[in-house]
Amino acid sequence: MNNLQMEFAWQDPAGARGEELRATWASLSILVDGNSVTELQDRRTRSVRTEVFLPLFPLAEWIADNWWFLQAEAERPDIGSTKEFDRRHNLRWAREGFVLPSLRFVTLGETIEAAWQPLEIPGAAVRFLSSGRAMLSAREFIETLRGFVDAVVARLDESGVPATTLHEQWLEIQNTDAEEREFCRAAARLGADPYALDTHLETTILQVARTIRTELLDDFLSLASLDRLVDQASALDAASQSIAADSDDIDALRGVRSQAPPFKKSANPWATGYRFAAELRKNVNGGAWKSRSLDELAGHLGVEHIEHCLMPEPVECQFLDALAGANRHNNPKFLIEKTRPDSRQFAFCRALFEHLTSPQGRFAAVSKLRTDRQQMNRAFAAEFLAPHELLKRDLSAALVGEEELEDLAVDYGVSSFVIRHQIENHNLARVSIE
Repeated sequence: MNNLQMEFAWQDPAGARGEELRATWASLSILVDGNSVTELQDRRTRSVRTEVFLPLFPLAEWIADNWWFLQAEAERPDIGSTKEFDRRHNLRWAREGFVLPSLRFVTLGETIEAAWQPLEIPGAAVRFLSSGRAMLSAREFIETLRGFVDAVVARLDESGVPATTLHEQWLEIQNTDAEEREFCRAAARLGADPYALDTHLETTILQVARTIRTELLDDFLSLASLDRLVDQASALDAASQSIAADSDDIDALRGVRSQAPPFKKSANPWATGYRFAAELRKNVNGGAWKSRSLDELAGHLGVEHIEHCLMPEPVECQFLDALAGANRHNNPKFLIEKTRPDSRQFAFCRALFEHLTSPQGRFAAVSKLRTDRQQMNRAFAAEFLAPHELLKRDLSAALVGEEELEDLAVDYGVSSFVIRHQIENHNLARVSIE
């Protein structure tokens, strides 16, 4: 796992104004896995360097302001990355008249994705040069930020600048008990500042937290809309209860579960999904099989009655692709939101991954979120239904056009989007779309 380093040395503040700024003036170098994020070209001195000079007080304040967002708020699939989201997750918004790179941190669950790119700051005649992407341990990431803010607060104290807004805010964060921390993270997942909530919304969040199954709560809050929170919570609760109350005593996936390989995590979530898919295909049916429907897939899996693991009634959880859980007899049951055959088969495989890699009886949401688990189950479904080695043999040339993508999609029973990503992610060919 890569790591984040924020290396700094206190400097003479020269003519800096403001006691907080003067006390925390420093050189700062930021590295991710040894790569300098702060490498820049200074046009005034015609030089390239790997550090910036600025007061660290505004950066520490930005970290404290966005403390809960940085560790809990995932990127929402429905609205993408808005400017407000970027303000809470991108270091460049902590500049306050100085220079900082475009370095974005977004939680994926157990990991934090760090992404940085070149940034021109014309007023300062500076251009940050490097770009990259890395996965960080969420626990180590938070500890790095905590150590940074602690050091800035200590520097203020040593310099005779106590009782700043940073002191007050950081003390409140440090004194947050376990129950308050969970609430703050819940609010942050919804994109709401936990310190600026009205009483009604605070009560609603607490109510929802009591309604939704614990293992589904984080995903739900990262998907739900503030203006539809109660309705969406009721829908998910109803869907969960319909699975839990089901009385079917046939375990349709017993045979598949017995052949599942050990679940071992790789450095990257998608690599975990790919490997699990390849090993499961080998175990259940080592042939070069393809499936265009759930019924065909059942045959390849050796499942006689796949309908016994599917809930028949319609679902009103449009914010989910599928919901995996267990019924009264602890037998697997999936609610599949998708209706198109290829999408339905793909969603089923994603739910199958969650069933096979989670403790039996545990519920799991399948959604459009870009978290560790969702990346794993998407990669699993793609490789399980359209394995890249088999796909490679079916490609007509080193350049693949739109018509061939569509033909391959029909042949493998998935969308052309899945085929394209398999080709690109495994470097099988170049894709040309007019």
